[in-house]
Amino acid sequence: MLIFILIPLFMLYFKGYRLRSPLQIWDLYPFFAACACHLFFVINAWCGNHSFVRFAAILQYFMIFTLLIPVVRRRIVYPTFVGVGLTMVGTLMNHIAINANGGKMPVYPTVSKWIGYYKDGQLDGSIDQLHVLMDESSKLVFLTDYFDLGSCVLSPGDVLIHTFASIIVYYSAKAACVNVKKNAENNKNT
Repeated sequence: MLIFILIPLFMLYFKGYRLRSPLQIWDLYPFFAACACHLFFVINAWCGNHSFVRFAAILQYFMIFTLLIPVVRRRIVYPTFVGVGLTMVGTLMNHIAINANGGKMPVYPTVSKWIGYYKDGQLDGSIDQLHVLMDESSKLVFLTDYFDLGSCVLSPGDVLIHTFASIIVYYSAKAACVNVKKNAENNKNT
């Protein structure tokens, strides 16, 4: 999830936008706290403690809820509709893949296996009832989880779903930067 926060912030930086203080994006703090909780879950899973996996769905809903704070505060309506549309398309893509594979989402770990995050036998159903290891019987593999980031394996649908967070972070931070520029211009004029 961290990459979906860093990409929009780097995009703003390379476009010349600067935040003078992190306090200018206080409306994103609850989302960042949820991301820190997600990172905690990932680190625990890496260490072999999968007891937090059952809370993943709750955390996902909480993350979406926390993204409403900057949407309301910054009034970023149009980008939000784009993000919601991408989320709906991504969710539909995931459901198509799950239904085609008998209620399971096939996963193809590459980097995760190489760095030791994924261990053989993890996708046997004991930890997670949704994900299974991809094999030759998997259908619609282009919609399944194969984008391996090391700590998670994403499907194209997951990428679209997580793009919603990137859009909100980008436009919230951009609005804060624009406000800083406007404030600096107003201070020069007075």
